[in-house]
Amino acid sequence: MRTAIVSDLHLGGAVGDDVLRDAAIAELLVAELAGADRVILLGDAIELRDVTLGLALEAARPFFTALGEALAGREVLLVAGNHDHRFAEPLLDQLSLAGRPLELEHYYDPSPGPTAKLAEWLAPARLRLAYPGVWLREDVYATHGHYIDPHLTLPRAECIAAATMMRLGGPIPAAATPGDYERVLAPIYGLGYGIAQGRRRRFRRPGHPAESAWKVLSGNDENSAGRQRIKGRLIRASFPAFIGGINRLLHSEFIPDVSAERLFRSGLEAAVEMAARLGVDRGHLITGHTHRGGPEAGEGEWPLRGGGRLHNTGNWIFATAFHSPGRPPGPYWPGTVTWLEDEDPPHRIHLLEEHTHSRLIDAINRTA
Repeated sequence: MRTAIVSDLHLGGAVGDDVLRDAAIAELLVAELAGADRVILLGDAIELRDVTLGLALEAARPFFTALGEALAGREVLLVAGNHDHRFAEPLLDQLSLAGRPLELEHYYDPSPGPTAKLAEWLAPARLRLAYPGVWLREDVYATHGHYIDPHLTLPRAECIAAATMMRLGGPIPAAATPGDYERVLAPIYGLGYGIAQGRRRRFRRPGHPAESAWKVLSGNDENSAGRQRIKGRLIRASFPAFIGGINRLLHSEFIPDVSAERLFRSGLEAAVEMAARLGVDRGHLITGHTHRGGPEAGEGEWPLRGGGRLHNTGNWIFATAFHSPGRPPGPYWPGTVTWLEDEDPPHRIHLLEEHTHSRLIDAINRTA
């Protein structure tokens, strides 16, 4: 069986950086996925934390309709992530009512509401859902990867929120279950979704707040106007003391280093920790979430403690903070698909490697 895995499409986001809004790019991906026996949407397929549910789904509809036509008679398996965690809530409700724990793999069918809409648009393909992950082979487990957040030393807002929840309710145990992670993370996701549903209209932000903050804290704003540049230097100078205060308050271990290298290393270390605590570190582990595809050529393998290997599917978001004009595509470049056959290790392909920086910027500006 040929399985195609894509992650972090973030369809319908308010920022406008989901490149699949562009019809030509969407056609390119759908044509690639048409050669699969099944397709796994490995989390954050739809952005449910920017705008209301109805607006987000309507923005995603063209892609799901085209994908359904291309995969007629075959299966699309949707695995929820942190930005579309709402899709996992019917399963979590069912398990709670039955008094059953959340385990590593649960399959469930679309239910009345948003997932029924997705199933309708995907027909004649079949939609099933799985959470928090899925065994694609005996030696291959795939999950979005949002369970790494309690282990990240990068002081992202969501990670600080996770540290707060652990300070209040206790840490993730050394031998953990998915339920341990949901205890910490589900309230954060529910709040983000609820805030989005209170917005009265669609809007487009001029950039993602997290990217803007990263530019300032990493010193990538030195080309800004004089007053902004001075403000950025003051923020960077006070940042270590701020993080030190958070660490003392929350008993956390955040590091005030937001360089690109630390960003990568923190994500990799956290994924290794998550895999060990869940006991999924003996074969191949496929994740998304960090948007950092890999391992890239020349990096070597990403080993797990149990002898397995980590793979990241990459993303379909053009985050301008990580891509400078004129530079060749880096590990955060959008447009990747991970393929899995019956026996060989997972392997990624790049569909947008030949797209230039200016071409992707133009696509975003035209479709936002």
